[in-house]
Amino acid sequence: MENKVRVNGLTFVPYLTHDVIMKEVERVASEIREDLKGGDPVFICVLNGAFIFAADLIREIGMNEGKIAFVRYASYEGTSSTGHVRQLTGLTEDIDGKDVVIIEDIVDTGLTAVKMIDDLKKHNPRSVRFATLLHKPASSRTGFTPDYVAFNIEPKFIIGYGLDLDGKVRNLKDIYVIEEEE
Repeated sequence: MENKVRVNGLTFVPYLTHDVIMKEVERVASEIREDLKGGDPVFICVLNGAFIFAADLIREIGMNEGKIAFVRYASYEGTSSTGHVRQLTGLTEDIDGKDVVIIEDIVDTGLTAVKMIDDLKKHNPRSVRFATLLHKPASSRTGFTPDYVAFNIEPKFIIGYGLDLDGKVRNLKDIYVIEEEE
């Protein structure tokens, strides 16, 4: 893990190592596998940030009958949420009567999560579950709580393992948090 990462004039310091992340991915995968055993779920990866988490999680779940679909929503500009959720790419997979697991990188205000679930329910799934790598309960504006959470964190801006700053640094294996001024 690098000691510090600089991007867009900001400095980030280590927060979660790849090894720690992978242990939680394994735990969440085990919970999902148990809840959906014998099924043929549709996993919906929320682009762009969740693609690394989704790939690791789906491989770890190991349900060969499951399908993978992608959607894209936006609510961030720079380091903060705009409070406005826009769907950029919609669902193309048929989820009628299917168990669905949304895979997201981070739940901050909960606005995007609630919008996605409402959108998906219009397609008559059997069930909708929500898995997230990171959850910021203190930032919630909706009271939404994901079904599966790898890490509950404080409301700080983070990067790495798929999470970005203006499209940059998604490639980092570890997760970094913005450095606090002393």
